[in-house]
Amino acid sequence: MIKFTGVRETSGWFQEAGPDNDVVIASRVRLSRNLAGHLFPGTMQSEEEEQVQGKLLEAVLKVDGRYEGGVLGSLAPTERRLLLERNLISQDFSLQTHKAFILRQDQKVAGMINEIDHLRIAALAGGLSLKPTYDEVNSLDTELEREVEFAATLDAGYLTTEIANSGTGMRASIMLHIPALVTTSLIEKTFKAVVQLGLSVKGFFGDDEHSLGSMYQVSNQFGLGSTEAEILEKLESVGAQIVNYERKAREEMVSKQRVDIEDRVYRAFGILRYCRSISAREAIEHLSALRLGAALGWIKLPLERITALLFLTQKSHMQQLIDSQETGADTKLIDYTRANMIKEAIGDVED
Repeated sequence: MIKFTGVRETSGWFQEAGPDNDVVIASRVRLSRNLAGHLFPGTMQSEEEEQVQGKLLEAVLKVDGRYEGGVLGSLAPTERRLLLERNLISQDFSLQTHKAFILRQDQKVAGMINEIDHLRIAALAGGLSLKPTYDEVNSLDTELEREVEFAATLDAGYLTTEIANSGTGMRASIMLHIPALVTTSLIEKTFKAVVQLGLSVKGFFGDDEHSLGSMYQVSNQFGLGSTEAEILEKLESVGAQIVNYERKAREEMVSKQRVDIEDRVYRAFGILRYCRSISAREAIEHLSALRLGAALGWIKLPLERITALLFLTQKSHMQQLIDSQETGADTKLIDYTRANMIKEAIGDVED
């Protein structure tokens, strides 16, 4: 069901450019819902869990023919990991083979059944595009409400397992690439201001303070107390400010450290273009530098192709390319395959 044969042949949110994509890699909006009349996940017995799963799968497949779904155990281990590596399901959920998922054919909307809530559906899109992303996931939510009854009250809104998600049940986020703010040490000041506005920040690859590839995620902390429109408006406004800060930091960085930055970019380009073997960690760091160079106009390569490489060069994608369904595939072969795939993806670029 979930296959990977190469970067250029693979569709998904990571292949979209989108507004302000030099800084904002992607926008994501997730809705959490629970069925009325059923216990929440974690307290259900297996029989009730199967009932909930059946109801939701039937409803999704009925309202929109673009979706497919089933039990995670029907997928090979590498296929489950592909969904994780594309940011479509969570780490813990990928290990729960008895639980079910849904996926739209274009792989821009996905859902998890009986994870923390009965249903969590999320849409992703390239760039700073929160409203269109919300419209995608809200459309499915509206259709589902005609088929099933979600747990909600007039006072509290949608009822969710985690209190922070109650109310709208919405978690909206933007994924940022901010190498200049990291290099110029302005990131701490920027994120302090973001947190003061009631938003949360975390590193995307790695810990909060030292995320690999200078990639970070900013999202709303609470679904309660604000409308969907208010949450999206605040996050969109903060996103636009961070875009402005990063662009100014890039200008200042280039004006004061141009040779150093050029060396970082072209050194990364040379390694990615000519190396014979590369680890996932090293690939992320060099692709981040390459993405900065492309955003500055130094490297003639579409930003969305580099974004795709950041996600499609992870371990399970490499295992698919070498036709290995085992999680313990040879590390050297994986690193060799990764280097070859990156070379093929950027080989037609002139520096």
